[in-house]
Amino acid sequence: MANPFEVVRSLFVKNWTLKVLAILLGALSFYAIRGAISFEVPYTVPIEVQMGPGMAVLDKSITSVDVTFGGSQDDLRRLDQTQLKAVVKPRETNPGGSEVVTIRPEHIVGLGKVRVLSIRPSTLTLSYDREAERDVIVLKPKTVGVPLMGRAELDYEPKAVKLRGPRRRLAHISAVSCEPVDVDGRVESFTRKVAVLSPGDAWVYQIEPREVTVEVTIVTERISRTVTNVAVLAVTQPGAPACVDIEPRMVDVVLMGRSEVLEGISHDAVRVYVNCIDLEADANYELPVAVHVPPEVDVATAVRPETVKVQLREQ
Repeated sequence: MANPFEVVRSLFVKNWTLKVLAILLGALSFYAIRGAISFEVPYTVPIEVQMGPGMAVLDKSITSVDVTFGGSQDDLRRLDQTQLKAVVKPRETNPGGSEVVTIRPEHIVGLGKVRVLSIRPSTLTLSYDREAERDVIVLKPKTVGVPLMGRAELDYEPKAVKLRGPRRRLAHISAVSCEPVDVDGRVESFTRKVAVLSPGDAWVYQIEPREVTVEVTIVTERISRTVTNVAVLAVTQPGAPACVDIEPRMVDVVLMGRSEVLEGISHDAVRVYVNCIDLEADANYELPVAVHVPPEVDVATAVRPETVKVQLREQ
């Protein structure tokens, strides 16, 4: 029968170099794996309180917590900070009560494959009120910057929104504001949706709708320019045998628009005419004068005089 001492001794002595090497390799693997998954990163995470029907948060001791996350470097790199939040659901059902809530790792959402190592502070004190709703006015959005030319005029819809939150706070709120509209360097009118801003802590109130549509009109100062002695042309049927006498033969055209547009219009680009199609020969007419300018030019026009005398004669 083998000596037990010799059996134990042989376990340590026989092939001892291989056994020591295996232990070393195991230790190295353990620390390598531990090092690969032991990275840490801290984030500030907002707190979201989900209340029951008819309940609202009147106040809370903190609005965010500092959370340290651990995991592999790749998993931490994939962590999206915008998706992180601490969601708590209080047990208190008394609208006038208060409660201390412990924030635990399972309250943190948006983790992915990482784990929560610590949460500071770990408690949240809440006080409650009854939830109420009221219609409030939306103040006219402000502008940021200045247009390249002219001024910006704003109109927006809707001009009122529904605001839900703690009754005691809603009693003192009659209006809310919006995000400003950037008009810097603008030359043309445009439409923009902007967010309605919470009248206080964003977690307290619910706003519906959360956006308003703003119509921004870029208004430029209009000036006038007179183009003198423009010949009046007669528009007739092709091949018509009649001659057209027009009195007066020359008129003045008043152009009204933005100064930079008027400066780019040449005298030759302005045409005036009378429509003589289907008129009878040897008859006298007083016809309105029409103005033609390039279609891409944004101007208003007027003619002096507005009408001319026209007579068709057989050639």
